[in-house]
Amino acid sequence: MKILLISDSLEVYQQTKRLMESQNELQLLSFGAFKIQEIVVCDILVIHFDYIMVTAKEFKTILDAKCKRKVPILALLEQSSISDQFEVLAAGALDYLERPVTDELYAQKLGEMYKWKWYYDWEKTRN
Repeated sequence: MKILLISDSLEVYQQTKRLMESQNELQLLSFGAFKIQEIVVCDILVIHFDYIMVTAKEFKTILDAKCKRKVPILALLEQSSISDQFEVLAAGALDYLERPVTDELYAQKLGEMYKWKWYYDWEKTRN
């Protein structure tokens, strides 16, 4: 499983890396690097929105990602409101987690995202 993490936080990267099994691959991109990336190659996309981004409602990255590839998106939000959570879901994230998040819950959500990846792949073979 290949996870692409879009984040400007080393702490989020370290937590994600700790949860991944050895056969999985984790790539970290900053928001700036993701904007210039033309192709998204991953099984799961995790986007970390820090408090400043949540406050400014900078959720456009989700739409940008959906334009590049159909991939399950998990949003990590810091100090978000219920309306922020609805906004990321409306923008196209499959789910969200409020940070800080326990390792157990984060690992569970990554597993759920992988099931969605399997479904997306199956859906492609049907068409």
